[in-house]
Amino acid sequence: MFCSHCGAPMAPDAAACAVCGKTAAVNASPSVNLDKPSIYSADDGGIPDGVKGWSWGAFLLNWIWAIGNRSWIGLLAVIPYVGWIMAFWLGFKGREMAWKNKQWDSLEHFNRVQRRWSQWGVGIMVVALIVGALAAIGGPAYDDYTAREQEGQRAADQAANAAPLAGGSILDSNADNLPTSLRTVAGLLERKTGADGAGALLLDGQALFTGEDARWQFPLRSFPLSGGKEAILVASSGGRGNSCETLFYFLLADAAGVTPTPLFGTCAPQGSIAQRGDTITIKLPDVNRASTIVLQNGVVRADGQVVSLTGLNDPSR
Repeated sequence: MFCSHCGAPMAPDAAACAVCGKTAAVNASPSVNLDKPSIYSADDGGIPDGVKGWSWGAFLLNWIWAIGNRSWIGLLAVIPYVGWIMAFWLGFKGREMAWKNKQWDSLEHFNRVQRRWSQWGVGIMVVALIVGALAAIGGPAYDDYTAREQEGQRAADQAANAAPLAGGSILDSNADNLPTSLRTVAGLLERKTGADGAGALLLDGQALFTGEDARWQFPLRSFPLSGGKEAILVASSGGRGNSCETLFYFLLADAAGVTPTPLFGTCAPQGSIAQRGDTITIKLPDVNRASTIVLQNGVVRADGQVVSLTGLNDPSR
């Protein structure tokens, strides 16, 4: 005879099971036989000793474990905020649910399968912790390496941007030997300081501009153009201070007088300049790159875009 609770052999006249200690009716055939496989299902009712207990597989793999063990309530683990509660509940009750919801050849078969679930769960958790630790250590190191690479590339770009134009020369509005006057086709262009200490740019003795910016303008260099014309490069510090040290503009001169172009530049006082025919090209350093300004046919283009005269870039203001 066998105990109807745990399947252990019982004497015919025994009042209680010597293994589990429970009092129950006995069956002529085993309900649970640990020595010989038999089929168990939810219809068996009682839960043998050795089924209850904590399940790492159900806790760590929760909804995946629930699908594999036909414990569909465990799918609640995918719901935000509810999931972690369900994970703990599966850890405590998962083994009992699995015993009731699936068929097992024996208690040994059940424990063997659940042990594998736990091994997979713990293994995945360990791998995740290792990957997380490596990411925590390697992430900042990679970011630091990337920052150094970017800084090196930025330095290389700046060095390349600082290189003068082919066939050109260095442009420096802060140089000590800048001219105080230039003889142009339109007349004598000179910068003078008045009795009040304010500077002015004069053409044949007449002030070109009377605006606030005029006191900070001074000629740098003239470039002959075809047709007896001339382009005079003028620097304008504009009293901008450290926010924008220098901008530039051209005076387009002929026998009738001069016409200013809009102000342009990157606020950098140094760069390089070159002339080819009637085209004048200026290269000025900018943030992480260089800006190229071209004067051609009286039109100024900065990086390919036409610089139009506005109230903000008018040198006469």
